[in-house]
Amino acid sequence: MALGGTMPPKVYLITDLGIGDGGKGTVVHKVATMTEASWVFKAGGFQGSHGMQTVINGRKIGFAFSQFGCATLEGIRTFITPLMVASPEGWLNEAAALANFGIYRPLDLLWVDAGAICGTPYHGISSRLKELARGNNPRGTIGTGAGETYRYSLSHPDLVIRAGDLISKGLAQKLKAVRDQIRQDLEPVMAKDFLAADDKRVKTEISLLNDDGFLEHIASRFLEAGRKTNIVDGQYLEEIMGNLESAIVFECSHGVLGDPFIGFHPHTNAAPTLPSHKHALLRKAGYAGPIIDIGVTRAYAIRHGAGPLPTADPNLAKVLLPGSHKPADRYQGEVRVGPLDMVLLRYAIAACGGPEAFNGLAVTWFDQIQANGQWQICRGYDNADDGTYFLPGGEIIVSGKTGNEKLQHQEELGKKLMKVKPVIETLNLPANANRDELFAFCARGFEREMNVPVRMVSFGPSEQDKICK
Repeated sequence: MALGGTMPPKVYLITDLGIGDGGKGTVVHKVATMTEASWVFKAGGFQGSHGMQTVINGRKIGFAFSQFGCATLEGIRTFITPLMVASPEGWLNEAAALANFGIYRPLDLLWVDAGAICGTPYHGISSRLKELARGNNPRGTIGTGAGETYRYSLSHPDLVIRAGDLISKGLAQKLKAVRDQIRQDLEPVMAKDFLAADDKRVKTEISLLNDDGFLEHIASRFLEAGRKTNIVDGQYLEEIMGNLESAIVFECSHGVLGDPFIGFHPHTNAAPTLPSHKHALLRKAGYAGPIIDIGVTRAYAIRHGAGPLPTADPNLAKVLLPGSHKPADRYQGEVRVGPLDMVLLRYAIAACGGPEAFNGLAVTWFDQIQANGQWQICRGYDNADDGTYFLPGGEIIVSGKTGNEKLQHQEELGKKLMKVKPVIETLNLPANANRDELFAFCARGFEREMNVPVRMVSFGPSEQDKICK
């Protein structure tokens, strides 16, 4: 089954099978252009960036998307679903950047469900101050406040700002209430001793938190976003799904291993990341058609910041890192890379329902492997013999526990993964192989381990560099 074709319109759901940074943006762009999609749907959070590149009139153009879909440069519309934590000021800034790229009236390409939760700069301040307060024991965060927004929506539902509130006369008062609550909650955090290297950052964040002029600025920007954006009620999604004439690509931030009950607590996201939540949204909206699930992984392991990465290899970082990642920062942390971890990948697939839950895999950054001439793969671990967390063959168990017991289990599992010893195999790439031959080589490496067919292999940043079968 190929990705494209003349079949009836479908929904293509793109899921990162790692912690994130799998290369989803380029896959979304390729699938959207191949299928001539009418929409890119968004779920997750207003993460750091989904980067993509394309070629327009012979010129390479790149853009780091956050809330607009990764096919916006092709004129494809974006719909921010109720499963997205959005940033009104963020999408205004992104629209301005797109306008500088020559996109005419970018906000005409953006629709936002009125039920989408909106993060504020105060949630970002809270996230960053909490991470700074951890000193040399980071949890890891992007620092935008998307996760903090989601957590506050659960703990303080009366203070949730939704997209539908952006035209409310009481918006400024609600923003102040959010600011005041966060300021109160941060009092014990700000009483801690911060690292001397973080003093300047801490003072800047506290200054913004106490600045009433900053509050007025945020309120003004939120009202501007409400005036300029297509904010629609819940029936709009049903209308889209009921009158589907071309494909939809569902783009999700973060990855399966960032899910709070699948990843390794506390180094996880706040909101769920499994594809089942997107399936449920589509079915609730009345869509009964096919959903094509594509799992995305780099050809090697990568992780920003704290948390388990069993195959992490500082020596491999010297050849895999240049140009292939976002730079390290104080909040997301240092980037680590290592050989492809088939054990973690099989665990992620199992957590989503097993191989039958996916129609195919998209493998990104294989050009890095091609340049190295060797492909290092981990097929198993030594020291993975605790029957509570591993099967006899060393596979990771997907726990059936729930609630706090599940979080405790996942935290202990993360500690176990810190101590396993990956068994690494080195494969030499076939000499003088063309891209079709390398596709077949890559596909064989995955399919015998995953029982999921490889549908795409990426040999570079643009849609022209991706081979699909």
